[in-house]
Formats: sequence, structure tokens, C-alpha cells
Amino acid sequence: MSHTDCDNKMTCIDSVPSAPELSSDFMHFMEHDRMQAWGVHDCHARAFYLNEHSSWLFGIPLRYKVCGKRFTDIPAPIFSRCSDQIVEQNNICIKEKKEITVLNVHPGGNGWFAYISKKKPHYNRLHQVDGVLSHGYSVTQSWMKAAMNIRCLMKLDGRASGQSSFRVGVMPSLSPRESEVLFFLICNQQIKQIAGILSLSENTIRSHIEHLKKKFDVHSIAQLIEAAISVGCHDFLPSTLRLKQLSMIMAN
Repeated sequence: MSHTDCDNKMTCIDSVPSAPELSSDFMHFMEHDRMQAWGVHDCHARAFYLNEHSSWLFGIPLRYKVCGKRFTDIPAPIFSRCSDQIVEQNNICIKEKKEITVLNVHPGGNGWFAYISKKKPHYNRLHQVDGVLSHGYSVTQSWMKAAMNIRCLMKLDGRASGQSSFRVGVMPSLSPRESEVLFFLICNQQIKQIAGILSLSENTIRSHIEHLKKKFDVHSIAQLIEAAISVGCHDFLPSTLRLKQLSMIMAN
């Protein structure tokens, strides 16, 4: 059953339904979930539903109706700054019919938030993809829990040729820029992507990575990530990134 604020007609554009079909039971479940941020987007770069926790997390004004609004029209910093990335993420779910994991950093209800959300295609009764379903949880306060979740998502053991060699060591002293580069490496970003995010050259990013390898006494990026997680880095989000809005895919 579609949200009451939306057009109930299932007209099609390019064979894609115009609105997701959601049961009243599932709507009720999302609406009353106070722990996770739930959202539903249609296949045409428009919001369909956000629960109360999502609206608070995004800093959307109370009682503002998002249904049918394009992301650029929603009065929330994450949408105005990162709408292109959000549309790209949704298109991956819709066209490739697969789940992705996204890291979002943005101002919200009463400060800045970092949270991980899973996005996956939503199917109607005809097994057509009619939208994207997302749900997420905050990781702002807990590095180790989030880092271990990331480790599972990325399957670091496989990334390191099937070997796992965690060591217990001491966290070396890192510069703010090294902390940023390490953070994005753990989030499964490539050198080119990190350079774009930080507005630096790829050679500069490579230089920072080499310095990080020396500080952690490792020889590869996979070993660097494992070593960083093994020493229990004290904060999930580098302080210099807490005022930078991001929405990026972590792992496919």
C-alpha cells in the first residue's frame, strides 16, 4: 500500500513503476523504529518516505512532507550537497539489482553525524524493482564496532589473499591528512577516489600511503588496513572530516 501522501496510481515511465508498493505493516514497522533510519526512494530520483528518525538525522523540518520531492528540493544539507551521489547510489541498486553499503557524514538534528546505511532494491508484487529501500545506524561514537563491521563488509581476509594476520600494536602518531587517508582506505576507497574527495593529487595520496606503511611497519595497503584496525584506532571519524559532508559507497 502506497503512502497516503502519494499518488496511488502505478503508472509506468520507461517500464518502471512511479511509486514503490509498501504494505501497511511495513510502513508501521518503519515509522515506529526509533533506533534505525529508514527511507524509501522511487526510481526517478525522488524521495518517497523517511521515518521520523531519518528526518531528525537529516535535519529536515518537523512535519515536512518529503514524498514526491526531488532530493535537491528537500531542505536538508545532505541532499543539497550530495544529491548527485545519492542518485548514483540508487541507480546502482535499481539497474544492477544489488545491495550496497554507504557511509554518510552530514549535519543533522543536533550536530554532525556519521552513519552506515544499507541500500537495496525494493520489489513490487510483480517482482519489478520499484524503488530503493535504505536503513542505517549511527557510527559516530564507536570506532572499533564500526571498524569491525567494515572488516566484515569488505571481507578483508579475502582482500589479503586469504590470509589474516592481525597484530596487537601501538597506534602511531598520525598527521591530520594521514588520518583522513587511512580512514578512506578502511572505507574501501581507491587512490583516485580519495584524491577527489580530499582535492589532492593522486601522487600526494600515494605519498601519504607510503608514510602510513612506514609508521605501521607494513608493506601493502591490505596489511595497513588490518594493522590500523588491530590497534583499535580511538575514533571512527577523523576530527578534520567532521565538518565535511560525504555520501560514498563503502563496499559492494
